[in-house]
Amino acid sequence: MTNVLLVGVDREFGERISSIPGHWVLTIDKGEPEKNELAVAVNKSSHEFHPDVIFVGSALSLDSALDYAKIVLETYPTIAVVLVANPDRGLIRKATRVGIRGVVSEAITDRELSDLLERAGAQVAPSLDGSTRHSHHVVVVASPKGGVGKTTTTVNLAAMLAEDAPGQVVVLDLDLQFGDVTTVVDIVPEYTVTDALASGASDSMLLRTLLTSHPAGFYVLAGATNPGDTGTVSGDQIRKLVSQFATSFRYVIIDTPAGLLEETLASLEEASDVVFVTALDVATLRAVRKEIDVLTELALLPPRRHVLLNRADRRTGMTVRDAEKILGLPVDAVLPASDKIALASNHGQLAVLRDKRKEIRKPFAQLAHKISDVIELNTSHKGKELP
Repeated sequence: MTNVLLVGVDREFGERISSIPGHWVLTIDKGEPEKNELAVAVNKSSHEFHPDVIFVGSALSLDSALDYAKIVLETYPTIAVVLVANPDRGLIRKATRVGIRGVVSEAITDRELSDLLERAGAQVAPSLDGSTRHSHHVVVVASPKGGVGKTTTTVNLAAMLAEDAPGQVVVLDLDLQFGDVTTVVDIVPEYTVTDALASGASDSMLLRTLLTSHPAGFYVLAGATNPGDTGTVSGDQIRKLVSQFATSFRYVIIDTPAGLLEETLASLEEASDVVFVTALDVATLRAVRKEIDVLTELALLPPRRHVLLNRADRRTGMTVRDAEKILGLPVDAVLPASDKIALASNHGQLAVLRDKRKEIRKPFAQLAHKISDVIELNTSHKGKELP
């Protein structure tokens, strides 16, 4: 049962939500709720009504809606607030910055509306003490083969997520022997993962002091400078490290080594999402499929799976559909074969920030959209084609 509060929404839209079974709906008709009277805990039928989801509608001005959502979320951070308005990129960015979970049009279908309620409600997860907490994303970037673009994917994905959630994204370089995240983004860290592991990963505030900031709005925990420094790292240490960062950041993006080493398996135990990076060739695709099968057998495959097809080129004689048949998973983003990515990495820059024509930026934006908390169900998704 999801408790839904409607604030200033159109009557017809409210009736559509009320008609969806499995939800307890309460409506506040007045247009401008008092800023000090949030009306999110209302006595009804002698029971406390605590909303899981709040829809804020057009009876409020945009500024009032954003202010209202900000105040609500400062007091009740676990509530999913959804803005009912005509979505556009600028509005979505403003909404995300104050913590609004989604922007939807009144024209969405009943099926989409039902799916939205399920997704928004599911993102408020119960904790061990029975309270609720905000759902954070731990995203493991993985591939059985090296050289397919895991690190490139990690840093560019982090940059895209940080555009809408600045300061709330951290990259962990857990390719413990030969991680090169800091090299790719041209930053010089004062501390590395070696220092973080030596700290015991027991204090989130202490761990934050070990991070290096990037101008694009995300943080990096650098890989070890000496491959021998992390030779005795255990899975328990990795799990504890990832878990601690997940309490402080909305997005934890993890770069992993090729294959299924201990650091990758331990990270996947804490993961909400996995991004499989693959090239468009039979050998790599089959290797990724084997990795998926092994993780399934080990019960380590996260509930949310994404695929980025890197260096896609029609001249390989293969299509996106061919890749999906081999993988058994849909392809979420197709990154074209381009020397722009290597050029950006060699200059310590992010390809998504250099790309003026957006042929590189668009696939990473699609992937970030799939991973992020933002709910946008008013648009249809057309099939992906090779560049």
